[in-house]
Amino acid sequence: MIDRPARGAPSRAAATTTRTSFGGAAAPDPRLLHNLAPIRAVDPDSVGGPALGAAPAAILGLVLAVIVAVVPALVPAGAAVRSAATESAAGTAPAGASEAAAVAAPIGSSHTTAPAPAPAPAPALAPAPATATAPTQAGVPASSSFFPYPVHKKTLPNGLDVIVLPMHEFKDVLSYNTMVLVGSRNEVEQGKSGLAHLFEHILFRHRWEGKEGGYDAAVNRMGAFNNASTGSDITYYQPLTFTSNLDLLARLEADRFGRLAITEKIFQTEAGAVLGEYRRLASDPSLRMEEVHSQVMYGSYGYGHTAIGYLVDVEDMPNEYKAAVRFYDDYYRPNNCVLIVAGDVDPARIFALAEQLYAGWQQKPIPALGDPAPLGGPKQQEVPWPVDVPPRVEFCYRMPAHHTGSKDTAIGQILPELLTSETAPLYQLMRYKKQTATGLFTPKELYQSFGPGPFVLTAILYQDKYAAQGKALLSEASADMIAALQDMKSFSARADAAQTLQELGSKYAYDLLSGINSPAHAAEIFGEFYRFERDPQVFDKLVGSVRSLTPQDIDAFAKKIFVPENQTVVTLIPGAAAAAAAGTQ
Repeated sequence: MIDRPARGAPSRAAATTTRTSFGGAAAPDPRLLHNLAPIRAVDPDSVGGPALGAAPAAILGLVLAVIVAVVPALVPAGAAVRSAATESAAGTAPAGASEAAAVAAPIGSSHTTAPAPAPAPAPALAPAPATATAPTQAGVPASSSFFPYPVHKKTLPNGLDVIVLPMHEFKDVLSYNTMVLVGSRNEVEQGKSGLAHLFEHILFRHRWEGKEGGYDAAVNRMGAFNNASTGSDITYYQPLTFTSNLDLLARLEADRFGRLAITEKIFQTEAGAVLGEYRRLASDPSLRMEEVHSQVMYGSYGYGHTAIGYLVDVEDMPNEYKAAVRFYDDYYRPNNCVLIVAGDVDPARIFALAEQLYAGWQQKPIPALGDPAPLGGPKQQEVPWPVDVPPRVEFCYRMPAHHTGSKDTAIGQILPELLTSETAPLYQLMRYKKQTATGLFTPKELYQSFGPGPFVLTAILYQDKYAAQGKALLSEASADMIAALQDMKSFSARADAAQTLQELGSKYAYDLLSGINSPAHAAEIFGEFYRFERDPQVFDKLVGSVRSLTPQDIDAFAKKIFVPENQTVVTLIPGAAAAAAAGTQ
């Protein structure tokens, strides 16, 4: 399924795999269930923030007990699980693994069972951080005046960053997340798009203890939810279970990331599943719109295709086993990953397990990526759609790469509020005064990226008005949208400009904090911003940079970004007959 942005459109920002379902219906987002966990009163100093409300612990026990009892029975008997001749702690294959090894060789050579010698300094990641952050020691959290929980960090000799966020008020809740810094941006080999998303599927097929279906079976016995998502920059794996399952879950995750193996048959099965997913998504024009603006804006650069990949590449995936093995071997390395564990956990215990279970995972230099060719705008593209749906207009611009603390990044954090929130002048004009648009969106997840990601301002227009007015409605909407972007160049002339920025700075901080309402949310939000510079104090710098913006900063940004040479406009023309009629009006 597609997770973000909120408009419900397919996006590089997340093609999501969910491994649980309820009675045949689509599985709910497991993060919503985190809010069922009771919250007890805590010492504010112990979490670095205000005390949370009290609730009886018995409720949590009841809720979790129900989940344990019900979830294993409801999880579909998934396809057979991943291949791997799994090694024991002593370095020997478990019983029955020799037969599996005959048909499933480990991918690459990313793991060794013997303790690895002290490696050379970890090579720089493709998105190299501007500064290095010294790892904190176990039990000594990094200080932060903003993030409401202690942040414990340790970097293993192989380059794996281990982050622990103790949140003891969520009793016996364990969120165990692995963020791999690879996504569609890294798919630079022509004809091989979609591999990052494919591996999101593949990792659920791990042969735990040499057994087909072993990984899924072990996770299901925990009563765990197990999700993953793929975006332009990262692939994110997020099992959620009980702290009492920590030892087993850590072994499962370390094994599938460090010892993954796959039969070509399993690979082909999952490639077929991805094709089915593409066909489902393709029924919505959002995917086609994104395919077009991505290709026009970036060409052969990694942002030039969606996370799921080009259709022609997805259709050919079953034949690309060797290319997939190379891709996995290049990017699934400890120095290209961050392990984030949040919940009712002890940092010292997490660090000890990580050192024991992940030490044999071998680091490797990560392929560096170049920059896209100049855009050479303005560019324009029409997308015909064969059935009658609401027409759309997108104004797209390349944004600067994310750099925490920079003015460009700070402005990017509040652009949606300035342009498409319910109080924004453009929203008021198109949604209420003129009533030309049913919705306006600017998902910042698209440009919150290692590279120059896309800013996309989307307007979904009224279908009945388009039937009556044709392309005149598209022209009117386009004129209003470009006028709003041009107005940003003189933002400082607004009488309320300084007050608006002050209010948005406070709202931004509040929205970040309010999202940190469960261990899984805390880990996800922390990882989303930590990944750029790997700095535990990232939120202090991020929020501080937003609060320090001036109206003149907005002017300068708009004059630099919202210019014709950086512009791509994409319009959706619905219905063949309607499109032909509109062309004559």
